Amino acid sequence: MLVALILAGLAAWAVWNYLQNVENEIIEGQEIVEVYRAGEAIAEGTDGAILLSDFNSGGELIEQGEDQAEDVPDGAVTTAEQLNQVLSNRVAAGPISAGSILTESQWTSITVDIVPLAEEIPSGKQAMTVSVDNVKGVNGFVEPGDQVNMIITIDLPEDLLPDELSGIAEQPVAPPEEGAPPVEETVGVVTYSRFVLQALPVLATGRDIRPDEQAPETVEVDDPTGVGPDGQPAEADTGNDTIFTLEVTPEQAERIAYAFENGSIWLTLVPGDFVEVETTGVTILNLFGGDLLDDIFGN
Repeated sequence: MLVALILAGLAAWAVWNYLQNVENEIIEGQEIVEVYRAGEAIAEGTDGAILLSDFNSGGELIEQGEDQAEDVPDGAVTTAEQLNQVLSNRVAAGPISAGSILTESQWTSITVDIVPLAEEIPSGKQAMTVSVDNVKGVNGFVEPGDQVNMIITIDLPEDLLPDELSGIAEQPVAPPEEGAPPVEETVGVVTYSRFVLQALPVLATGRDIRPDEQAPETVEVDDPTGVGPDGQPAEADTGNDTIFTLEVTPEQAERIAYAFENGSIWLTLVPGDFVEVETTGVTILNLFGGDLLDDIFGN
């Protein structure tokens, strides 16, 4: 009987010990930890500071919650202090789906190398900024690194025109009446359009500088809130600025300044392999091949 009781006690202890171990494992597996999740999908390059600001103001871009420890990935953000440390001065290294637990590996430091514009200007050249309206500036399609041509439309005194254009500005004039004072001779004016400069390199549009071919790739920073700094809805992207900083020689800078001060300027966008083309310009004489002028004046 004594032996049987001892064996029964040992068996009971073994069962209790086994059940206790199972219970401990279950409890350990059900350990609850604090986590932070993406409330909405986060795009690659999203600035972590924007998400922190939204979270601290009660937004829904980041959600605070709990999860079982065994389901939490390595490097998960589990405290408010860690959240601030991980997201400050960092951007999303890749897209993060909605509901995903935030981890340290999802974020990368922002590295910005600021290169002065002066260092981008080749020796012997200068930077000159011009501005045209959206239509005359190729509707915002010009990017830093592109090339543009410049067309000027200007009124020229007829006496400055070559001989082959002599008389183009003359209008039929009725003879003066008898006794009337003689008509004072005037110099006619001709409207003339022509390329004034071609293949001008674009150093920058707005404040976006021409990229350095040797520089590493950069990550674009998006604002997922769609709200501007003033709290108002952010404006939709309507293309690049039509304020261009061009790479020019001193002589070209003088010609550009004169053109903008005295004429109307249009820009054209050209491919990288563009070769300058010689043109004669356009007046009313050749705008319609001369036919319209002949019909009107009988020349």
